[in-house]
Amino acid sequence: MKGTGDRGVLLALGVTIVIWASAFAAIRAGLEGYTPGHLALLRFLIGSGLLVVYAAATRMPPPAWRDVPAVLLGGFLGFFGYHTGLAFGEVTVEAGAASLIISSVPVFTALLAAAFLGERLGPLGWIGTAVSFCGVALISLGEGGNFGIDPGALPILLAAVSESLFFVFQKPYLGGTARSGSRPTLSGPARS
Repeated sequence: MKGTGDRGVLLALGVTIVIWASAFAAIRAGLEGYTPGHLALLRFLIGSGLLVVYAAATRMPPPAWRDVPAVLLGGFLGFFGYHTGLAFGEVTVEAGAASLIISSVPVFTALLAAAFLGERLGPLGWIGTAVSFCGVALISLGEGGNFGIDPGALPILLAAVSESLFFVFQKPYLGGTARSGSRPTLSGPARS
């Protein structure tokens, strides 16, 4: 029986990877018929519709009123900032380059977590950060066949920073601090 569960997990991971990897090419294809704003809105409507169905099926409770500002800020950063920045950037940036620029999200997340949550980067973390920034700079400068900055790289880079802020901002809520009654903040390490 365990083998069946392992195969199910591997299948779910495989499907997720294929869908996520094809998103950049799908965005680029979608921009042929939609404006960046309309494409982002279409993605939100599809995701929201699926969430409403899931919430109704599982009887998911709504967030507590005190958490609504955090939910709105998280939605702005993690959904609006990320998806619209990515869609506007892919108007001029190729899908492959966009996916590589977006892959800087873990680097920005690590740096922001160090700044706001008191987490530490070791020597390998700093080396990886430097290599990643060099790679993003080379991709951004070389996009379009010429050596220069493609204006579409900036919204994609802002999307990566927005997504990183979303991850750092939500971490105190995922650690159980919100449930214990204390208010998580970004001013320092979350404490229970």
